[in-house]
Amino acid sequence: MNWDALGALGELVGAAAVVATLIYLSVQLRQNTRAVKLSSAQAVTEELQAMFSLLSSDQSLAEIFVEAGKSDELSGADLVRYYTFNSNLLRVYENAFLQKQENAINNAHWIGMTRMMIDYSKMAAFSSYWRDRKHWLSDEFQDHMEAEIISAAQKPGINLPGNY
Repeated sequence: MNWDALGALGELVGAAAVVATLIYLSVQLRQNTRAVKLSSAQAVTEELQAMFSLLSSDQSLAEIFVEAGKSDELSGADLVRYYTFNSNLLRVYENAFLQKQENAINNAHWIGMTRMMIDYSKMAAFSSYWRDRKHWLSDEFQDHMEAEIISAAQKPGINLPGNY
């Protein structure tokens, strides 16, 4: 074997090593992307669970939600608590919306959250909250809420869940 042949063999081995490295990195990237998606969905789920656990552990907040489901007549401290809860909830949902746009949340998780928000927006007091505070949210998210959530909630056949 001459030096040219050894040089060619070295280049071939080097090229094979580069291809193997690229394949390895591709597999690692896919696994990392999946882990990020699962982590994003888990974080949103935990935030929602923490928020809704307040309704089961705080009697006065639960009573506000019972009233908000039936009437748009909240006032004073009840109105402040209802608006604050909604602001927190919509920030969590807006975060999920932004993550969905980046494909960081899978469709099954997103569909479940969307259905929850459709049901939630059927509350009698929600329309006042939306009118008064939607400007706190991004324009893109406002468009999503109005096109996908609020319009769906106004369709016949979707009823307010009995739990609030």
